[in-house]
Amino acid sequence: MHDIEPQGCSICSCPDLNWKKHAVEPITGIEFPIVLDSSSTQEKKSSLAPEILVGTGSRTMKIIKIKSLKVYAFGFYVHPNSLCEKLGWKYASNQVYELDKRHDFYQDLLREDIGMTVRLVINCNGMKINTVRDAFEKSLRARLLKGTTVDFRRTADGHLITEIEGNHIGAIQSKELCRAFFDMYIGDVPVSEQAKEDIGKNVASIIRKC
Repeated sequence: MHDIEPQGCSICSCPDLNWKKHAVEPITGIEFPIVLDSSSTQEKKSSLAPEILVGTGSRTMKIIKIKSLKVYAFGFYVHPNSLCEKLGWKYASNQVYELDKRHDFYQDLLREDIGMTVRLVINCNGMKINTVRDAFEKSLRARLLKGTTVDFRRTADGHLITEIEGNHIGAIQSKELCRAFFDMYIGDVPVSEQAKEDIGKNVASIIRKC
């Protein structure tokens, strides 16, 4: 997935944003909604819903030397108002090309309590959740079917909320855990370098319009 036109604006400033539009992760062909509306009642009441898609990617694993298994596709979402509130003052004057390669920019995204979500869509039958995230949480280690949607959401108060198919699984208040989880996608060694670059460009584009 490359630049997405609607990402460059906040929900408040773009009332005509197409809520039904989807983006396709190119390797798996899995679709992700451009706008992610939280299924959590508590989150619906907060100012951190909905969020906007800023990048997609996929996770593959080599099972033999010549074959790779497409484990899951993911969509990375951020809440634009939260993003502008936390980082607009620091980066709004920078050009997009100046930010998407800067280490401190991604570190600020991880450090600040910005509302963001990673949505995983399972792409292979019978996969266990610990393949997605080793030792993340025992209650999640049930067998998942192809097409299962798993959301990991960071809230502004430092909770990491987990939902499977819209069903609340658990919430842990730990800023360190939140940062460690999202570091897998926008940290120094991301699941997908291309996805991280797309995320950086689209997030920078939002900040430019804060």
